Amino acid sequence: MKCKINKSILQNMLSKVQGFTERKSTLPILSHVLLEVENECFRVKATDLHTSIQVKSPCEVLDPGACAINGKSFYDVIRELPEKTLQIVVEDNARALITSEKSKIKMNVMDPEEYPMVEFSNMDTGFPLDVSVIKPMIDRTIFSIPSAAESDSKYTLGGALLISGEDEKDGHYIEMVTTDSRRLSVVRFSTEEKIDMGEGIIVPRKGLQELKRLMESREEESNILLSKDSIFFVSPDTTATVRLIDGKFPDYKSVVAFDGYPNYTRINAQELLSVLKVCVAMVSDISNCVRFSFQKDKTIVYANNPDQGEVETPIVSEHHGEEFDINFNPRYFMDCLSYTDGEIEIRLKGPQGPCMITDNGETLSKWVIMPMRF
Repeated sequence: MKCKINKSILQNMLSKVQGFTERKSTLPILSHVLLEVENECFRVKATDLHTSIQVKSPCEVLDPGACAINGKSFYDVIRELPEKTLQIVVEDNARALITSEKSKIKMNVMDPEEYPMVEFSNMDTGFPLDVSVIKPMIDRTIFSIPSAAESDSKYTLGGALLISGEDEKDGHYIEMVTTDSRRLSVVRFSTEEKIDMGEGIIVPRKGLQELKRLMESREEESNILLSKDSIFFVSPDTTATVRLIDGKFPDYKSVVAFDGYPNYTRINAQELLSVLKVCVAMVSDISNCVRFSFQKDKTIVYANNPDQGEVETPIVSEHHGEEFDINFNPRYFMDCLSYTDGEIEIRLKGPQGPCMITDNGETLSKWVIMPMRF
């Protein structure tokens, strides 16, 4: 293997694939990336067996070939080299020689035949969606996916359910749902066509994070492909996919039905967010709790910390139904309110039940939050 490639192009390619390697695995090869050079094309592939990516770019090929090299070390080395054309030579699958002006670096490599297969099948059956649709859905739901340490398979799944459907009000739609048992996030986006996704797919948290990171790079002509059993990120030079979670997501539709929340308050989202930021600065991690007092023409937000003091702030609002006090984790509210503008509705079951925050923007969002004891 022997080729020449621009340093900044290679650095950008390696940056994209870093999150798709696995550094803590008992399989050393998973901390590596696969470099393939042929037909005037340089390809970088990476996988952790759950997420996979391929990035390609034109290059000058002097001798086709392949090698597996440590992804992080190779990226760190390339990043520090000057902005010049690099020559990469691999001989006998033992070492890679990277040359840039006066710099010569030798790095150990592994046999490319040992690298797991990275393939992207069933892409032709996927339904394309613009990243401007999927990214806001991920932003509004990913915070209520439990981390691996928090995940309890009895109550939750460590991923997001993506499901399609149709109703009289919204027509065809896709919906993304997440829950950690203390809160639930549901985001719906209307589509012009029906998307056949069967009973839905469950995308793991890490996969969503990596797809989100790729979408934030704002590559031209990039989109998401959805099918019954796959999700892909596709652009002219990048292809990525995520291995889905095999399981059944908890039934959530009854939890977000409006008829279960007879009381509701209309309130300005950003004003409430500002007040809650003050409350969070006051409360402690042990007693991370804020009291909401829902009254006819105002909502009083109260936080208390015996070691520091207390804060009580009224906010003008319009309340319909029973008046009562109820306690919530303010950070859960802030996660939702960060993505809302203007007026929202806080719908309530009663003084002991959960609340549901609704935002009727372009992406219809609902967040259900369980109450706390003060």
